[in-house]
Amino acid sequence: MKSLSILITATLLLECFVSAKPNSHRRGLASRMPSQSSGSNTKLTADLLAAEREFWDSWKNKQPDRFASALADDAVFFGLYGTTGKAESVNEQRDSVNSCQVASYALTNARAIPIDASAAILLYDAEQHAVCGGQPVHPFMHGESVYAFRNGRWINLLRSEVPAADHQSRQ
Repeated sequence: MKSLSILITATLLLECFVSAKPNSHRRGLASRMPSQSSGSNTKLTADLLAAEREFWDSWKNKQPDRFASALADDAVFFGLYGTTGKAESVNEQRDSVNSCQVASYALTNARAIPIDASAAILLYDAEQHAVCGGQPVHPFMHGESVYAFRNGRWINLLRSEVPAADHQSRQ
C-alpha cells in the first residue's frame, strides 16, 4: 500500500506539472515532454500502450470483464469527481458500455516514464469518437496511467483522464 501511495503522489505531482503550463503554450503531449532516446524506453512505451489499449478496446467492444482484468485489485481511478477503486470503476464501465456507442479511438504521443524495473507511468493523448446517453463525448483527452509489472504482465494501478482543452475538434 505504501508503494501505491508513492505512485499516486508521483503521478499527481506530474499531473500538476503538466497542468501548470498556460493553455496558449500547449500543443499536445509530444511538444511538452522531452523526446525519448532509449530503445528500452521505446519497448516500455509499446508494452504499456498495449496494456492501455485493453481499456479502450473493452469500452469500444463492450467487454467490461476485460476492463476489470486489466486493473489491479488495488487500482484507483482519478478523475474530475475524485477517486474510485476497482469495484466502482468496473461498475461505471458496465454502465458505460450499455449507454455508449464507440465508433473509434486513437492513442497518440505516448510516453513512458520508468519509476523502477517493475513500475512506470504512461502519458498519452486520446482521440475518441463516441456517443454516450445520446450525447457526443469530448473527443480529445489527455491520459495518464501508472502500471506495475506483476505476475508476468503490466497491470494498471492508477488511471486518470482529463478533457484536452488544447485541441480543436475536427468533427
